[in-house]
Amino acid sequence: MARRIEHRSTSERPAAEVYRALIDSDYLAARLEELGGSTATLLQHVNTDDGARFQTRQGVPADKLPSLARTVVGGDLLIDRSESWRREEDGHYTGEIAAEIAGAPCSITGSMWLRDLVEPTGTAVSELVVEGSVKVTVPFVGGKLEDLVVDQVQKMLVEEDHFTASWLASRG
Repeated sequence: MARRIEHRSTSERPAAEVYRALIDSDYLAARLEELGGSTATLLQHVNTDDGARFQTRQGVPADKLPSLARTVVGGDLLIDRSESWRREEDGHYTGEIAAEIAGAPCSITGSMWLRDLVEPTGTAVSELVVEGSVKVTVPFVGGKLEDLVVDQVQKMLVEEDHFTASWLASRG
């Protein structure tokens, strides 16, 4: 049985500005350098008529994994992640995400929304929502591994939110 991922965050920046960062290859390379481990790389980046799609690879050293995960993976963890983003209308963007862990029977899929919100003061802020699921097909321990992966994905999304806020702040 798959486990759900639900992540919601807000930014003091309008959705258009956040969106431009999320699909920028320089931003992605910097995020991977800071958060993606020693094997992190931007494998592909394609601008489309209405957005972008890209694939990244991130690594987690085996010594940073819980023992249950080390048993299943047998070494360092490599995560291949694909995202696509598109503009729906001004201030509203949608996307899909998929990830696989090399050598592990695990898949992550989900949808993303980025939209403008208007504060009572009239200030534009934006909200990012990620909803997805994690499925691990290992008898007896699959549920425990799914819980572990969901927890790690939640932590990663929070770290990426912080990175995005810093990235945007450093650019004015």
